[in-house]
Amino acid sequence: MIEIKPKILVKIILLVLFIALSSIYFSCDNAVGPGGDTPGRRDYTWTIDTLNYPYDPMDRLWGSSPMDIWTTSSGYWDKSISHYNGAGWNSFGIPGMDVPYSIYGFSGSDVYVGTGAGGIWHYDGSNWSNVANLTKDGHSDIVFDNMWGLSPSDIYATGAYPDSNGLYNKSVIAHFSNGKWEMINTDGLYGIVEHLLKSTLDQKVYLQVVKWSNTYDSTFIYEYEQEKYFELYRNIRTKGLQADISLINNEVYFILGDEIDVRVNDQFQNVLKVDNLNFYQKIWGRDSNDIFLEMTDGLAHYNGTDVQYLFHLNGSPTLIFGSAIFGRDVFFLVYEYSTQLNLIYHGKLNRLIKLK
Repeated sequence: MIEIKPKILVKIILLVLFIALSSIYFSCDNAVGPGGDTPGRRDYTWTIDTLNYPYDPMDRLWGSSPMDIWTTSSGYWDKSISHYNGAGWNSFGIPGMDVPYSIYGFSGSDVYVGTGAGGIWHYDGSNWSNVANLTKDGHSDIVFDNMWGLSPSDIYATGAYPDSNGLYNKSVIAHFSNGKWEMINTDGLYGIVEHLLKSTLDQKVYLQVVKWSNTYDSTFIYEYEQEKYFELYRNIRTKGLQADISLINNEVYFILGDEIDVRVNDQFQNVLKVDNLNFYQKIWGRDSNDIFLEMTDGLAHYNGTDVQYLFHLNGSPTLIFGSAIFGRDVFFLVYEYSTQLNLIYHGKLNRLIKLK
Protein backbone atom coordinates (compact mmCIF):
# COMPACT_ATOMS: atom_id res chain seq x y z
CA MET A 1 0.00 0.00 0.00
CA ILE A 2 1.25 3.47 -0.88
CA GLU A 3 1.45 5.81 2.08
CA ILE A 4 0.28 9.38 1.45
CA LYS A 5 1.52 12.04 3.80
CA PRO A 6 -1.17 14.15 5.54
CA LYS A 7 -0.16 17.41 3.83
CA ILE A 8 -0.30 15.81 0.38
CA LEU A 9 -3.64 14.16 1.20
CA VAL A 10 -5.13 17.55 2.15
CA LYS A 11 -3.95 19.04 -1.16
CA ILE A 12 -5.49 16.16 -3.11
CA ILE A 13 -8.83 16.58 -1.31
CA LEU A 14 -8.85 20.34 -1.93
CA LEU A 15 -8.02 19.81 -5.62
CA VAL A 16 -10.85 17.28 -6.03
CA LEU A 17 -13.29 19.66 -4.32
CA PHE A 18 -12.17 22.56 -6.55
CA ILE A 19 -12.68 20.51 -9.72
CA ALA A 20 -16.11 19.32 -8.56
CA LEU A 21 -17.28 22.81 -7.59
CA SER A 22 -15.92 24.26 -10.83
CA SER A 23 -17.87 21.66 -12.79
CA ILE A 24 -21.05 22.58 -10.93
CA TYR A 25 -20.53 26.30 -11.43
CA PHE A 26 -19.72 26.27 -15.13
CA SER A 27 -22.26 23.64 -16.11
CA CYS A 28 -25.07 25.54 -14.37
CA ASP A 29 -24.04 28.95 -15.67
CA ASN A 30 -23.80 27.99 -19.31
CA ALA A 31 -26.43 25.25 -19.66
CA VAL A 32 -29.40 27.39 -18.74
CA GLY A 33 -31.23 27.57 -22.03
CA PRO A 34 -33.68 24.78 -22.77
CA GLY A 35 -32.95 22.29 -25.47
CA GLY A 36 -34.83 19.39 -27.00
CA ASP A 37 -37.87 18.55 -24.89
CA THR A 38 -36.77 20.56 -21.84
CA PRO A 39 -39.48 23.02 -20.70
CA GLY A 40 -38.44 26.66 -20.71
CA ARG A 41 -37.71 28.01 -17.26
CA ARG A 42 -39.72 30.76 -15.58
CA ASP A 43 -37.73 31.48 -12.42
CA TYR A 44 -36.68 34.99 -13.41
CA THR A 45 -35.73 37.80 -11.07
CA TRP A 46 -36.92 41.05 -12.65
CA THR A 47 -35.51 44.57 -12.45
CA ILE A 48 -36.94 47.63 -14.22
CA ASP A 49 -35.00 50.59 -15.65
CA THR A 50 -36.74 53.80 -16.68
CA LEU A 51 -35.21 55.40 -19.76
CA ASN A 52 -34.83 59.16 -19.88
CA TYR A 53 -37.31 59.40 -22.71
CA PRO A 54 -40.93 60.20 -21.73
CA TYR A 55 -44.10 60.73 -23.73
CA ASP A 56 -43.14 58.83 -26.91
CA PRO A 57 -42.62 55.09 -27.51
CA MET A 58 -39.13 54.02 -28.46
CA ASP A 59 -38.87 52.07 -31.70
CA ARG A 60 -36.46 49.14 -31.53
CA LEU A 61 -34.18 47.22 -29.17
CA TRP A 62 -31.19 45.02 -30.00
CA GLY A 63 -28.20 43.69 -28.07
CA SER A 64 -25.08 41.60 -28.55
CA SER A 65 -24.86 40.57 -24.88
CA PRO A 66 -26.42 41.39 -21.49
CA MET A 67 -23.78 44.12 -21.19
CA ASP A 68 -24.39 45.66 -24.63
CA ILE A 69 -28.02 46.65 -25.30
CA TRP A 70 -29.17 49.37 -27.71
CA THR A 71 -32.48 51.15 -28.34
CA THR A 72 -33.51 53.69 -30.97
CA SER A 73 -36.14 56.41 -31.09
CA SER A 74 -37.44 58.65 -33.84
CA GLY A 75 -38.39 61.44 -31.43
CA TYR A 76 -36.03 63.65 -29.42
CA TRP A 77 -32.75 63.82 -31.32
CA ASP A 78 -30.52 64.19 -28.23
CA LYS A 79 -31.98 60.96 -26.81
CA SER A 80 -32.53 59.05 -30.04
CA ILE A 81 -29.90 56.40 -29.20
CA SER A 82 -29.72 54.71 -25.79
CA HIS A 83 -27.05 52.22 -24.72
CA TYR A 84 -26.75 49.89 -21.74
CA ASN A 85 -23.26 48.75 -20.73
CA GLY A 86 -24.24 46.34 -17.96
CA ALA A 87 -24.21 49.02 -15.27
CA GLY A 88 -26.53 51.76 -16.57
CA TRP A 89 -28.15 53.48 -19.54
CA ASN A 90 -26.80 56.44 -21.49
CA SER A 91 -28.90 58.38 -24.05
CA PHE A 92 -27.50 60.64 -26.77
CA GLY A 93 -27.80 61.79 -30.38
CA ILE A 94 -25.42 61.10 -33.28
CA PRO A 95 -24.45 64.27 -35.21
CA GLY A 96 -25.82 64.01 -38.73
CA MET A 97 -28.03 60.99 -38.04
CA ASP A 98 -31.57 61.94 -39.02
CA VAL A 99 -34.35 60.08 -37.17
CA PRO A 100 -33.02 56.60 -36.32
CA TYR A 101 -35.67 53.88 -36.47
CA SER A 102 -34.22 50.38 -36.74
CA ILE A 103 -31.13 48.78 -35.23
CA TYR A 104 -29.40 45.43 -35.72
CA GLY A 105 -25.89 44.08 -35.35
CA PHE A 106 -23.57 41.15 -34.99
CA SER A 107 -21.28 42.25 -32.15
CA GLY A 108 -20.55 45.26 -29.98
CA SER A 109 -18.30 46.58 -32.74
CA ASP A 110 -20.60 45.84 -35.68
CA VAL A 111 -23.94 47.63 -35.29
CA TYR A 112 -26.23 49.10 -37.99
CA VAL A 113 -28.97 51.73 -37.76
CA GLY A 114 -31.59 52.49 -40.41
CA THR A 115 -33.05 56.00 -40.42
CA GLY A 116 -36.19 57.78 -41.55
CA ALA A 117 -34.38 59.50 -44.41
CA GLY A 118 -33.02 56.50 -46.32
CA GLY A 119 -29.76 56.44 -44.39
CA ILE A 120 -27.77 53.47 -43.13
CA TRP A 121 -25.28 54.08 -40.33
CA HIS A 122 -22.63 51.79 -38.84
CA TYR A 123 -20.90 51.64 -35.45
CA ASP A 124 -17.45 50.01 -35.29
CA GLY A 125 -17.12 49.98 -31.51
CA SER A 126 -15.71 53.51 -31.39
CA ASN A 127 -17.33 55.69 -34.04
CA TRP A 128 -20.58 56.04 -36.00
CA SER A 129 -20.40 56.61 -39.76
CA ASN A 130 -22.96 57.09 -42.54
CA VAL A 131 -22.31 54.16 -44.91
CA ALA A 132 -25.25 54.57 -47.33
CA ASN A 133 -27.97 56.99 -48.41
CA LEU A 134 -30.52 55.07 -50.42
CA THR A 135 -33.37 56.15 -52.68
CA LYS A 136 -36.26 54.37 -54.39
CA ASP A 137 -38.05 55.80 -57.42
CA GLY A 138 -36.40 59.12 -56.67
CA HIS A 139 -37.59 59.12 -53.05
CA SER A 140 -35.14 59.65 -50.20
CA ASP A 141 -37.89 59.93 -47.54
CA ILE A 142 -37.63 56.20 -46.82
CA VAL A 143 -38.30 54.91 -43.34
CA PHE A 144 -36.19 51.84 -42.65
CA ASP A 145 -38.53 50.40 -40.07
CA ASN A 146 -36.52 47.26 -39.35
CA MET A 147 -33.23 45.49 -40.04
CA TRP A 148 -32.08 41.88 -39.90
CA GLY A 149 -29.23 39.81 -41.26
CA LEU A 150 -27.70 36.35 -41.38
CA SER A 151 -24.14 37.67 -41.26
CA PRO A 152 -22.17 40.93 -41.60
CA SER A 153 -22.11 40.30 -45.37
CA ASP A 154 -25.84 39.53 -45.72
CA ILE A 155 -28.09 42.23 -44.20
CA TYR A 156 -31.58 43.52 -45.00
CA ALA A 157 -33.17 46.89 -44.23
CA THR A 158 -36.95 47.08 -44.76
CA GLY A 159 -39.58 49.79 -44.72
CA ALA A 160 -41.45 52.10 -47.08
CA TYR A 161 -41.87 55.64 -48.40
CA PRO A 162 -45.14 57.65 -48.59
CA ASP A 163 -47.83 57.01 -51.18
CA SER A 164 -49.98 59.74 -52.71
CA ASN A 165 -52.00 59.93 -49.48
CA GLY A 166 -48.91 60.41 -47.35
CA LEU A 167 -49.17 56.87 -45.91
CA TYR A 168 -46.05 54.73 -45.81
CA ASN A 169 -47.20 52.05 -48.24
CA LYS A 170 -44.56 52.12 -50.98
CA SER A 171 -42.61 49.00 -50.01
CA VAL A 172 -38.83 49.10 -49.73
CA ILE A 173 -36.30 46.31 -49.19
CA ALA A 174 -32.56 47.08 -49.26
CA HIS A 175 -29.95 44.32 -49.22
CA PHE A 176 -26.26 44.50 -48.29
CA SER A 177 -24.17 41.95 -50.18
CA ASN A 178 -20.78 41.92 -51.90
CA GLY A 179 -19.82 45.04 -49.97
CA LYS A 180 -22.64 47.30 -51.17
CA TRP A 181 -26.30 48.17 -50.50
CA GLU A 182 -28.82 47.65 -53.29
CA MET A 183 -32.60 47.91 -53.60
CA ILE A 184 -34.58 44.71 -54.19
CA ASN A 185 -37.51 44.73 -56.59
CA THR A 186 -40.72 45.09 -54.56
CA ASP A 187 -43.24 45.01 -57.41
CA GLY A 188 -46.25 43.16 -56.10
CA LEU A 189 -45.94 44.51 -52.56
CA TYR A 190 -47.90 47.39 -51.08
CA GLY A 191 -47.35 48.45 -47.48
CA ILE A 192 -44.50 48.95 -45.08
CA VAL A 193 -42.25 45.90 -44.80
CA GLU A 194 -41.93 45.58 -41.03
CA HIS A 195 -40.14 42.24 -40.85
CA LEU A 196 -38.00 40.15 -43.19
CA LEU A 197 -36.59 36.88 -41.84
CA LYS A 198 -34.96 33.82 -43.35
CA SER A 199 -35.37 30.33 -41.93
CA THR A 200 -32.15 28.33 -42.03
CA LEU A 201 -34.26 25.14 -41.89
CA ASP A 202 -36.11 25.55 -45.19
CA GLN A 203 -33.87 28.36 -46.55
CA LYS A 204 -36.91 30.48 -47.35
CA VAL A 205 -37.43 34.20 -46.82
CA TYR A 206 -40.66 35.45 -45.23
CA LEU A 207 -42.06 38.98 -44.84
CA GLN A 208 -44.62 40.73 -42.68
CA VAL A 209 -46.17 43.72 -44.44
CA VAL A 210 -48.59 46.29 -42.99
CA LYS A 211 -50.83 48.25 -45.36
CA TRP A 212 -52.03 51.56 -43.94
CA SER A 213 -55.35 53.08 -44.96
CA ASN A 214 -57.81 55.76 -43.87
CA THR A 215 -60.38 53.15 -42.86
CA TYR A 216 -58.66 50.03 -41.46
CA ASP A 217 -55.13 48.66 -41.70
CA SER A 218 -54.20 45.16 -42.87
CA THR A 219 -51.35 42.74 -42.23
CA PHE A 220 -49.93 40.29 -44.75
CA ILE A 221 -47.47 37.41 -44.64
CA TYR A 222 -45.48 36.67 -47.80
CA GLU A 223 -42.92 34.16 -48.96
CA TYR A 224 -40.20 35.68 -51.13
CA GLU A 225 -38.45 33.73 -53.86
CA GLN A 226 -36.57 34.90 -56.96
CA GLU A 227 -38.00 38.44 -56.86
CA LYS A 228 -41.57 37.16 -56.50
CA TYR A 229 -43.87 37.47 -53.49
CA PHE A 230 -46.40 34.77 -52.62
CA GLU A 231 -49.14 35.76 -50.19
CA LEU A 232 -49.63 33.23 -47.37
CA TYR A 233 -51.98 35.09 -45.01
CA ARG A 234 -53.86 38.37 -44.66
CA ASN A 235 -56.19 39.90 -42.10
CA ILE A 236 -57.21 43.17 -40.49
CA ARG A 237 -54.48 44.72 -38.36
CA THR A 238 -56.23 44.61 -35.01
CA LYS A 239 -55.76 42.67 -31.80
CA GLY A 240 -56.81 39.07 -32.23
CA LEU A 241 -56.55 39.01 -36.04
CA GLN A 242 -53.27 40.61 -37.10
CA ALA A 243 -50.21 38.67 -38.20
CA ASP A 244 -46.49 38.75 -37.46
CA ILE A 245 -43.36 36.62 -37.80
CA SER A 246 -40.51 35.85 -35.40
CA LEU A 247 -37.22 33.97 -35.70
CA ILE A 248 -36.80 31.38 -32.94
CA ASN A 249 -33.88 28.97 -32.94
CA ASN A 250 -33.26 29.76 -36.64
CA GLU A 251 -36.83 28.88 -37.62
CA VAL A 252 -39.50 31.38 -38.66
CA TYR A 253 -42.63 31.26 -36.48
CA PHE A 254 -45.89 32.70 -37.81
CA ILE A 255 -48.36 34.49 -35.55
CA LEU A 256 -51.70 34.29 -37.34
CA GLY A 257 -54.39 35.74 -35.10
CA ASP A 258 -54.57 33.49 -32.05
CA GLU A 259 -52.40 30.75 -33.59
CA ILE A 260 -48.63 30.29 -33.55
CA ASP A 261 -47.50 28.15 -36.49
CA VAL A 262 -44.43 26.93 -38.36
CA ARG A 263 -44.16 25.92 -42.03
CA VAL A 264 -43.68 22.23 -42.82
CA ASN A 265 -43.71 21.08 -46.45
CA ASP A 266 -45.14 24.47 -47.45
CA GLN A 267 -48.06 24.08 -45.05
CA PHE A 268 -48.79 25.85 -41.76
CA GLN A 269 -48.44 23.52 -38.78
CA ASN A 270 -49.85 24.67 -35.46
CA VAL A 271 -47.53 24.93 -32.47
CA LEU A 272 -49.87 26.71 -30.06
CA LYS A 273 -53.35 28.19 -30.00
CA VAL A 274 -53.49 31.06 -27.50
CA ASP A 275 -56.81 31.06 -25.67
CA ASN A 276 -56.42 34.49 -24.10
CA LEU A 277 -58.05 37.59 -25.56
CA ASN A 278 -55.18 39.75 -24.25
CA PHE A 279 -52.67 38.11 -26.64
CA TYR A 280 -51.29 40.85 -28.89
CA GLN A 281 -49.78 38.77 -31.74
CA LYS A 282 -46.10 39.18 -30.98
CA ILE A 283 -43.64 36.54 -29.73
CA TRP A 284 -39.94 35.97 -29.04
CA GLY A 285 -38.11 32.90 -27.81
CA ARG A 286 -35.23 30.47 -27.54
CA ASP A 287 -36.98 27.36 -28.89
CA SER A 288 -40.42 25.77 -29.24
CA ASN A 289 -40.64 25.14 -25.47
CA ASP A 290 -39.47 28.60 -24.44
CA ILE A 291 -41.62 31.29 -26.07
CA PHE A 292 -42.48 34.74 -24.69
CA LEU A 293 -45.86 36.21 -25.65
CA GLU A 294 -46.83 39.87 -25.66
CA MET A 295 -50.10 40.52 -23.85
CA THR A 296 -51.85 43.86 -23.57
CA ASP A 297 -51.49 43.58 -19.79
CA GLY A 298 -48.09 41.94 -19.41
CA LEU A 299 -45.69 39.26 -20.61
CA ALA A 300 -46.65 35.58 -20.74
CA HIS A 301 -44.58 32.46 -21.36
CA TYR A 302 -45.15 29.12 -23.06
CA ASN A 303 -42.95 26.27 -21.78
CA GLY A 304 -44.15 23.54 -24.11
CA THR A 305 -47.08 22.64 -21.85
CA ASP A 306 -48.98 25.74 -20.77
CA VAL A 307 -49.03 29.54 -20.86
CA GLN A 308 -48.46 31.56 -17.68
CA TYR A 309 -47.80 35.23 -16.98
CA LEU A 310 -44.26 36.23 -16.04
CA PHE A 311 -45.33 39.72 -15.03
CA HIS A 312 -48.29 42.07 -15.36
CA LEU A 313 -48.05 45.67 -16.52
CA ASN A 314 -49.74 48.79 -15.19
CA GLY A 315 -52.53 50.16 -17.33
CA SER A 316 -53.85 48.89 -20.63
CA PRO A 317 -52.85 48.78 -23.32
CA THR A 318 -49.18 48.58 -22.50
CA LEU A 319 -47.05 47.48 -25.45
CA ILE A 320 -43.72 45.68 -25.78
CA PHE A 321 -41.69 47.12 -28.64
CA GLY A 322 -38.68 44.82 -28.64
CA SER A 323 -36.62 42.18 -26.90
CA ALA A 324 -33.10 40.80 -26.56
CA ILE A 325 -32.80 37.21 -25.33
CA PHE A 326 -29.65 35.51 -24.08
CA GLY A 327 -28.74 32.46 -22.00
CA ARG A 328 -29.78 33.65 -18.53
CA ASP A 329 -30.88 37.19 -19.37
CA VAL A 330 -33.85 38.65 -21.22
CA PHE A 331 -34.62 42.31 -21.93
CA PHE A 332 -37.98 43.77 -23.00
CA LEU A 333 -38.65 47.33 -24.17
CA VAL A 334 -42.01 48.37 -22.70
CA TYR A 335 -44.03 51.52 -23.27
CA GLU A 336 -46.45 52.18 -20.43
CA TYR A 337 -49.29 54.34 -21.72
CA SER A 338 -50.65 55.15 -18.26
CA THR A 339 -47.39 56.87 -17.27
CA GLN A 340 -46.00 57.52 -20.80
CA LEU A 341 -42.67 56.01 -19.76
CA ASN A 342 -40.26 53.76 -21.66
CA LEU A 343 -39.20 50.91 -19.38
CA ILE A 344 -36.65 48.13 -19.73
CA TYR A 345 -37.71 44.92 -17.99
CA HIS A 346 -34.58 42.85 -17.35
CA GLY A 347 -35.14 39.25 -16.29
CA LYS A 348 -32.36 37.00 -15.04
CA LEU A 349 -32.82 33.29 -14.49
CA ASN A 350 -31.87 32.11 -11.04
CA ARG A 351 -28.72 30.01 -10.92
CA LEU A 352 -29.35 26.32 -10.37
CA ILE A 353 -26.74 24.27 -8.53
CA LYS A 354 -27.05 20.53 -8.92
CA LEU A 355 -24.54 18.00 -7.73
CA LYS A 356 -23.79 15.40 -10.35
